Amino acid sequence: MSTGTTAAAPVAARAAPVVKGSRRYWPRPKSIAGQLALLVVAAIVAAHVAAAVALFALREPWRAETRPGVAANRLAVIARLLDETAPNERDAILTAARRSVPSLRLEAWQGTPPAVESEWLRERPIIGRLRDAFGRELAIANLAPDASPEEPPVLHVGLRTPAGAQLQATLPDDALEPPKRGAIIFTFLFLATTLTLLTVWATRALTAPLAQLAGAAEAFGTSRVPLPLPRRGPDEVLALAGALDRMRARVNRLIDDRTQMLAAISHDLRTPITRLRLRAEFIDDEQARERTLRDLDQMNALVEAALAYARDERVAENRSAAEKPLIDIASLVQTVCDDYSDTGADVTMEQARHVLIRAHPEDLERAVNNLVDNAVKYAGCARLSVSKSANGVAIEVADDGPGIPEAERHAMLQPFVRGDRARNLNDASGFGLGLSIVLAIVEAHDGRLTLENRPAGGLSARIELPSSLAVPGERAARQPEVA
Repeated sequence: MSTGTTAAAPVAARAAPVVKGSRRYWPRPKSIAGQLALLVVAAIVAAHVAAAVALFALREPWRAETRPGVAANRLAVIARLLDETAPNERDAILTAARRSVPSLRLEAWQGTPPAVESEWLRERPIIGRLRDAFGRELAIANLAPDASPEEPPVLHVGLRTPAGAQLQATLPDDALEPPKRGAIIFTFLFLATTLTLLTVWATRALTAPLAQLAGAAEAFGTSRVPLPLPRRGPDEVLALAGALDRMRARVNRLIDDRTQMLAAISHDLRTPITRLRLRAEFIDDEQARERTLRDLDQMNALVEAALAYARDERVAENRSAAEKPLIDIASLVQTVCDDYSDTGADVTMEQARHVLIRAHPEDLERAVNNLVDNAVKYAGCARLSVSKSANGVAIEVADDGPGIPEAERHAMLQPFVRGDRARNLNDASGFGLGLSIVLAIVEAHDGRLTLENRPAGGLSARIELPSSLAVPGERAARQPEVA
């Protein structure tokens, strides 16, 4: 079977010319190693930039004491120092604290805290933080019972420690801000998501030429129209694409030469066979004449089979890009069954599921004919069925014959390989082209051929065809299966 059109011009192992206006102005390594290194460095730089932005956004202000929680903690520390210090040394500590933390407005206080602290003062969050930081009983008085006119609002309070140290201070009356855990978690999630997306995008861009190259290599030999090879990507991929394109051209040229040689030899053998037949008619010995004529008939049949095989390859190649008509596959199989039944062969249709597919009816009829002919020849009967499959339609031809040994099933799909190895050409039982022609037709329709021995005995040949055929050049490679 021809694997594609005659050799196209090999693709150059370098990037295609850049169209004016789409030129890239940023450097990029041309090798896979360089691009991987660039990807890693870019990911590390992006992570550091995102971490720096998060650190800048979540940093503490320069004057941390202006924050309510920080101010309450520092006031509690000063109060504990005064509480632990002798009374004659407290003024020095208070003076030093006033210079260190001017925002608290620390002053000495000689007032008396109320016996019962006001409910309003007790409910202030900053007072609760102050008591928690001090750690012991602390008497607090509100020195400004009226609402503070300052912006932001503040509390003027007087403190008295258990040791009798007293001072007054001003605290911000803002609500205590909880730690920015949500912002930190969001920052790291955003960083992880961004780096993941960046890595996936860059990796896909790097591996896309490899995937395209793998698809073209996989489709070579099964797709009539060769898939395009990558023209942009790392130098290694472009070099491999050029080598694959040149190899594809050489293989196509060899296959075309083989097909032409086979057709030419088979055609030229017709003339000497005809001359030998005429000369054989003058042989006096009747037995020798019959044997000679039988050998010539066998040679002529072999030539005709070889010509038909070469012709089928040409026809299939020419039809591959043509528009396939919509046909009812069950009606086509029923026609083949009726033709054999009319000749007295034991061929029956057991199941007929009407499914419409796009295919060449002449080619599919030839494939089903070959399968039925093999079943009738080696088993004496054939049972056909058409059913719905997972991806389209399945045609099955089953018989009750000896089947095919598992070790020989792959070889049976090759041209000029026969299943009756013990026979010779005098039996005129075929030349081993039937299954190879079926395989070529099925692959041309993007289908799959399966040979399997039935548990009850006999062989089951199954053709699976897609209900919607792919556009030429985009179909996935499928290999024949044997069970």
